[in-house]
Amino acid sequence: MNRRSHRKSRLGCQECKRRHIKCDEKRPTCAHCTITHRTCKYVASPAAAIEITASASAATATGPESTSHLDEAPSPGPNSNATPTAHIPPGTQTRTVVGLHGNPYGAGILSSPGLSAVVGNVVNMNHMEFLLHYKPSIAIPELDTQMDPIATTVMNKLALEFPWLLHEILAISSRHLAVVTPDKAGHYLAEASQLQTQAINLFNSERLVINERNCSAALLFSSILGRHMLVDTLSGIESDGAVLLDDYCRYVHVHRGLRAIASDAWQLLPESELWPLLLFSGIQRPRKAYGTELGDLRRWIEEESRGLDENTLKICLGAVELLQVGLDEVAAAKTHTRVHQMAFIWSVCVDAKFIDLVVKRLPQALVILAHYAALLHHSRSLWQIRDAGHRFLHTICSVLGTCYEERLLWVRNLVFGSEG
Repeated sequence: MNRRSHRKSRLGCQECKRRHIKCDEKRPTCAHCTITHRTCKYVASPAAAIEITASASAATATGPESTSHLDEAPSPGPNSNATPTAHIPPGTQTRTVVGLHGNPYGAGILSSPGLSAVVGNVVNMNHMEFLLHYKPSIAIPELDTQMDPIATTVMNKLALEFPWLLHEILAISSRHLAVVTPDKAGHYLAEASQLQTQAINLFNSERLVINERNCSAALLFSSILGRHMLVDTLSGIESDGAVLLDDYCRYVHVHRGLRAIASDAWQLLPESELWPLLLFSGIQRPRKAYGTELGDLRRWIEEESRGLDENTLKICLGAVELLQVGLDEVAAAKTHTRVHQMAFIWSVCVDAKFIDLVVKRLPQALVILAHYAALLHHSRSLWQIRDAGHRFLHTICSVLGTCYEERLLWVRNLVFGSEG
């Protein structure tokens, strides 16, 4: 039998060539790069990709406490043609928020080559499908499904006022449909990617100052977009460990910028209509580790501290402590809305320098990162995560090699031994 001829993609993008996959050569962004949120570059292409990864640098604060936050001004309503200047109530402490730009770890996992920054008021039937499908518990499992009717009303009201939130709600809804409707996954993934990019561009086009009016929308936007980015990062896990670690570090960097938004918004939330939902979910409770599952990991890090400075040791032990907090929530199983929360936020709750240790391939940091797969494994019932724990651990193990198998015995038995 004659083999079917195959036309090699000789003019494909650099990213597809590096991954040894066929490129459809669509410009400015090919389908593979669109779906996986990679920077798509062509050798002969004169257009430069617009990186939109988050950074807390270059921020300027108007108050005495100058910290790194996202740069904001009230968003125009859906029927507005002009961008109004920010109105700041007298006596309100203002914090400037920088847009989602700049990334010390290279090209961003979010890019928008050739897309307009403002979409306008175009609505189509796809958008209606996504809006009707959306439930807050799809994006944020911590919000119990019992609260969906109330939370939907609150979120829809905010989304109509802030277009960047509306676009991200539509984006996460389309991303969920790609999972639950596999026969149309390509269509939904493309829609989700475009809507996500439009949401970020709309947000970047404004200069928002976090205040009582927009704090709820800002918190929801940062949370939903962060979850969406995690889904894309986990779904893109490949056998190439270097690619995974690079993508993971980019994701964490962007999400830290989003947490800067949430940090400014949180202090104003008690006066907002979103606050009762957060109280119901118990999200604001302090956390302290008490379990013993990671005791051997903690002792090994302390034993291997020779050659590590005191600050690095502290960073590593702090990361283990946060992992144990997540495992404690799983073991308690009483507050089911909290069980999965650390699986989503552990990466951005650890000290920022921990990610630098991952970039440097410090063995202790990589062993800790491998144990993060335990949290992913316990949350495998969620559509955002599914089998990511298994694939994540397999990839990290390939990076560490066989000499660290003993240090990974507990998490390997958990994830590989009880998968399914």
